[in-house]
Amino acid sequence: MNPRGILYWLVWLIAAATLVSGLVQMVTPGFVLGLVAGEKDPTSEHFFGIIGMFMLLFGGMLLHALRDPSRQTVAILWCGLQKFGASAAVALGVERHLFSILALGIAGFDFLSGILVLLYWRKARSSAA
Repeated sequence: MNPRGILYWLVWLIAAATLVSGLVQMVTPGFVLGLVAGEKDPTSEHFFGIIGMFMLLFGGMLLHALRDPSRQTVAILWCGLQKFGASAAVALGVERHLFSILALGIAGFDFLSGILVLLYWRKARSSAA
């Protein structure tokens, strides 16, 4: 496997974007809630901050796993699954009128990210065998 091919760099960018956006959401959850037109109150900001922390952790784990992907296939798999879960959660939030329709862009990005991460996982797993 060419560990530095285009798929590697796409997954690296996804991981970095997840880490950075998670940090922003953790530190300023009200700002992010404002972007998706979510209701801002102490409870929603608290839980959005927690979600941001997990985004930061999953993004960091994926970046770490990319250092030696053939040995970290389980971490890559779970990071891909997290992206699908995030996509579904955001889409559900739009369907329930918790977020504006603009949040579907986030859901779509997470869904596409999940596909790319799982494609990379499959490639890393086959090269590890």
